[in-house]
Amino acid sequence: MTFQPTAEQQAIIEYPLKPLRVAAGAGTGKTTTIAHRVHHAVDDLGVRPDRVLGLTFTNKAAGELSDRIRTTLPDQELQPLVQTYHGFAASLLREFGALVGVERGAEVVSPTSSRQLLLDLLRSGTFELVDIRSTRNVVPRLLKLAADLADNILTTADLTEAAPDEPDTVWRERLELAATLARFDEAKRRLRLLDYGDLVRAAVQLVTGHPTVHDRLRDRFDLVLLDEYQDTNPGQRLLLMALFGDGFPVTAVGDSAQTIYEWRGASVENFDGFATHFPEADGTPSATLPLSVNRRSGPSILKAANHVRSLLPDDAANLVALSGTADATVDLRWFRTSRDEARWIADEMHAHHEAGTPWREMAVLFRKNKDIAMVRDVLTDEDIPVEVANLGGLLDVPEIVELHAWLRILGDPADSPALARILMGSRYRLGMGDIAPLHRWLRSQVGHSRDTLLLEAFDHLDEITGHHPLLGEFSDHYRRLLNTAQAASIAELVREILDLTGAWNEFDAMPPTHGLTARLNVYRFIDLAESWSPLEGRPSLPSFLDHLALMAEDPVEELDTARLSSADAVSLLTIHRSKGLEWDTVFLPSSYHLNFPSKVHTFEDPFERAQILPLDLRIDAAHLPALTASMPAPERRDLLRDRHMQQEWRIAYVGI
Repeated sequence: MTFQPTAEQQAIIEYPLKPLRVAAGAGTGKTTTIAHRVHHAVDDLGVRPDRVLGLTFTNKAAGELSDRIRTTLPDQELQPLVQTYHGFAASLLREFGALVGVERGAEVVSPTSSRQLLLDLLRSGTFELVDIRSTRNVVPRLLKLAADLADNILTTADLTEAAPDEPDTVWRERLELAATLARFDEAKRRLRLLDYGDLVRAAVQLVTGHPTVHDRLRDRFDLVLLDEYQDTNPGQRLLLMALFGDGFPVTAVGDSAQTIYEWRGASVENFDGFATHFPEADGTPSATLPLSVNRRSGPSILKAANHVRSLLPDDAANLVALSGTADATVDLRWFRTSRDEARWIADEMHAHHEAGTPWREMAVLFRKNKDIAMVRDVLTDEDIPVEVANLGGLLDVPEIVELHAWLRILGDPADSPALARILMGSRYRLGMGDIAPLHRWLRSQVGHSRDTLLLEAFDHLDEITGHHPLLGEFSDHYRRLLNTAQAASIAELVREILDLTGAWNEFDAMPPTHGLTARLNVYRFIDLAESWSPLEGRPSLPSFLDHLALMAEDPVEELDTARLSSADAVSLLTIHRSKGLEWDTVFLPSSYHLNFPSKVHTFEDPFERAQILPLDLRIDAAHLPALTASMPAPERRDLLRDRHMQQEWRIAYVGI
């Protein structure tokens, strides 16, 4: 089909090679518009394709943008360079990193791997004010402070220097956290590692401290495209300003109402302040052009979305439906219980499916992982195939719970809950009465204590009268898997567990929809096991289990758009992971007081929380609530609560 741009799209496509902000509402065809702007620059303005740089957030989005541009330039041998923001910073450091002390072979580590390294460091540190009795409560605080420092191009030395001469308790605790982060930085240097924050901080140091490098990089491009610009942090903005400010033709595309990642560093000021951050060559503010014609939704959906957007402090144009778009249905229901709600969703899905909508064209989007289980269970009971796309929800799926339990007992023989879960699960189906002989035998042994492992009883089954035959079968399976675990990879061990316990046969014996659901969930878990690698040494089962525990507590690596399979199954995922995806029929359950909109769990008050960077050290301080030490704590919390509610309304807008 020939592309027919709207008047708004045509204005953006043909805009001169000058700085431009595109305020692109949801579903307005921004990627297509960007691609055709590149086509116009190449065909009509003489820009060489390889002198175009495109930046976006995820590898998936970068691939989609690259493919879309390629379709508009089919006869061009040279193609634009399209990367993620972090990938661009990494490429600068691979080429010039030695100038700022970054070795060429340095490895970029994931947030969860950083957690594991910090966990190890905490076990060897000494603390006066930081309570490390629960180290996994401290690690998120350390990562928050580390991220704030990196996002604002600061180091722990900068934080120490900024401390008052007579620090209060919060500042003293902050300095203790900073001391651990200094050890963290040293460990990363020793292991030749960089985290995402290090990439941007080092890249800024590179381009601001080495004019020759700056000039060489800037001279490589004639047009720069910044996609999803509302999700960038202050440090990324400084990097881009240092390279491409002063009138360079930068086109930034975004939507302030879709800034849903403030809690991980995104700054609303970046998009709102683009006109002055990237001015025209003569210093005047650059222009903004809108994209407001939505190609995805019917008028009723857009009416609801525009109402939610009206609760946000921006002046963007309302979304309007493409001419001729059929209207959509927006239903609101109130239920007595969450199970009643889930059953209604199942009934609606059956009705849509019978009317011709494939299962894969339906999705349930959640504000929180905890709400997935109820809907998943009811849909499965109602013979609807489902695919859980969030790890936080995946670890609660029955077949994954049992698989996880096997890994836990193989990694730690003292994990009695995991052993009980296996014995009483779908494979052996034993009851408490079947396990009781093991406990009686343990109590009968001289020197028995509460610390004696239940698993030890399996070495003496021949001494235990009346034991269930399946206990012997479990014992054989356990020994075989224990041998496998000594040499196999995690993914190989997972497959061996599935084979030995007959899980695949069990999936085949299920009704077709149940079996498909189970397989999709297991495949996703195997993909996770195959893609994981530790920071130090060979992969090990204990470190993989730590990895799962950390991700389940705070699934920070689930921020990117979900990669769904092509199977005909309903998608269950969080709104954050759904951003940019679309389905014919969508449900937004669990929208009730203090759940969605969510309550504030921790007020990010730098005067009360040591892990929060003081406002006077932040690049975007002017755009944040004006908190002061003299302000009563309840008043500061009110300001922070208002900011939190704005974030919740943005999440609601994205979901709608």
